[in-house]
Amino acid sequence: MSTYKVIDNHMAQALLIKRRQQSMTLAEMAKQTDVTRDILSQIERGKKQVVQARVFGSLSNWLESEVRS
Repeated sequence: MSTYKVIDNHMAQALLIKRRQQSMTLAEMAKQTDVTRDILSQIERGKKQVVQARVFGSLSNWLESEVRS
């Protein structure tokens, strides 16, 4: 049984901002987070808010991680 979490607009914006600050493509972010490029795109555009807990956790961890050079 999967648990679902909601990604609010603030978190979606934070993901987009961090990705752009790192000059990272959606494909690169997908590799780092183990979340598909399509799902990431939908989240950034506000088209998807309810995700599996695993996806939410992975994105939360990515946001909290240090900026990689």
